Amino acid sequence: MAERIKVKDIIITVAVIIVFAVALVLVLNIYKNEGEKRSASISDIGEKDPNHIEVDVKLVSIDPNKGDVVARMEFLPKGHFTTDEGATLARDLKLFVNSANGKQELEFSKGKRMNPMEVVVNMYDGLVTDYPFDKHSAYLEFYFLPGKESAKGEKKTEAPKSPEATATPAPASGEEQKKEEGENKPAATEKDEDIIPIGVDFVGSITGFKIDATKAKDSDEDLVGIDMTITRASTTKFFSLFVMVMMWGLTISVLLLTMSVVLRGRKVELAMFSFTAALLFAFAAVRNAQPGTPPIGTYSDFISFFWAEVIIALCLVVLVFTWLLRPAK
Repeated sequence: MAERIKVKDIIITVAVIIVFAVALVLVLNIYKNEGEKRSASISDIGEKDPNHIEVDVKLVSIDPNKGDVVARMEFLPKGHFTTDEGATLARDLKLFVNSANGKQELEFSKGKRMNPMEVVVNMYDGLVTDYPFDKHSAYLEFYFLPGKESAKGEKKTEAPKSPEATATPAPASGEEQKKEEGENKPAATEKDEDIIPIGVDFVGSITGFKIDATKAKDSDEDLVGIDMTITRASTTKFFSLFVMVMMWGLTISVLLLTMSVVLRGRKVELAMFSFTAALLFAFAAVRNAQPGTPPIGTYSDFISFFWAEVIIALCLVVLVFTWLLRPAK
């Protein structure tokens, strides 16, 4: 009999260890998959041209309460845009970006490094009070244009054309319009030569969030838009749901205990007071310990936290008055 018990205990222990190991592997795979989804190549159109600017966009922080996404942009010129393998620029460039806070135009001078910069992008289409099921969107767009030298060159070429334009007051006929279109073609080709291709790599790795980034539909080789969809990570959702279920489980336990004392005449013990009062204050700490939780008033609070606090507080009051009013035996 003793040998059978030992064998049974060994089998149960081995089974528990196997289940724990499988669960641990599954959790690690979930974390690995989330890490792989956080990095993506947004635009490789510009990389096909050996002369392009390579841009690495890395998310630094996300604040759903303020509605801000902070991203760091790092630049690496290649081809005829650099003189020493990406260390410095070979020409002046100007960056335009839809930053919500700070500069939207940044100039990079010839012969200097392209230092990284941080931009702030607004979040939209989402309510932070829907935690942990809130879903937000953000959009980042940027492009390069020639800098000061190119602008001066264009002004010089345009200067002698001004007197000719004032000397022709008559309206242009169909043939004259064709001539004007022909004259505009070289200007268009010059603008095509000034197109600055961009290659973009995106990295979004923020604890507690899942970021999906895709290239915007109107993106081109010289203008890149990044559509970002921001949700809570699966681990955050799981922990928040676990907290909700735990609160309801403990609350129902306290409620049943209180009903047993009141209806069935069970003896009121002092340990019931300390246990119930501890839960009353512990729930608030557990609620605030959830990752990235907003202030009180979220969707999860209306589902579990508010109910748990009210029910446990009422149960504590009922226990105290039952202990005071019930005659001693």
